Amino acid sequence: MNWWAASRNVPALATVTAVTAGAGLAFGQSRIPVPAMVGGAGHFLLAALITVVPAVTWLAFTGRARDATEDVAVRAVHRFDASLAVACAIVALSMAVLGHLAGAAPVALAIGRNTAFYLGLALLLNPLTGARIAAPVLTAVPLVLAVGGWKNGGRGAQPWAVVLHPSTSMPALLAGMAVLVAGAAFSSLKPPRGVL
Repeated sequence: MNWWAASRNVPALATVTAVTAGAGLAFGQSRIPVPAMVGGAGHFLLAALITVVPAVTWLAFTGRARDATEDVAVRAVHRFDASLAVACAIVALSMAVLGHLAGAAPVALAIGRNTAFYLGLALLLNPLTGARIAAPVLTAVPLVLAVGGWKNGGRGAQPWAVVLHPSTSMPALLAGMAVLVAGAAFSSLKPPRGVL
């Protein structure tokens, strides 16, 4: 277990997750101008962009172990990795709820939802592509959503663009949680690509 925690750099990942959630609470309302693919420009909140950082960091830390090392592990290391991603999502969600209750920016709840959504996507991609391919693909997701996730004229987000919905959107929250649960289940059952 010590080997796993050291190879995944758990304290650094926890710090990255907490700092990202804190930065999102502080600066998440900042708008980034992005042209939309269909009709006019949409508004893209910083909260939809920076919340991908914990998921990319998780992929980087879990993907740096060599396949030969993981192949001979006695324990199912990929299940520990899935649990670590879920723990990061819980940290971000907890900070978001506490921030919301403390009167932080209106975007507070979106910070936790978006972080959980991106971690769920990372959990889905990692077994299919491996961490080295999943990280750049995941990094591109917020950019694709920013450009193509708006309805005509920038009046609201497409239903599938989870991170673009208002922070109080219950369907978006449920979709984010569903992606996290599906990713955790899939990643727990199927080891990352290259690991037997």
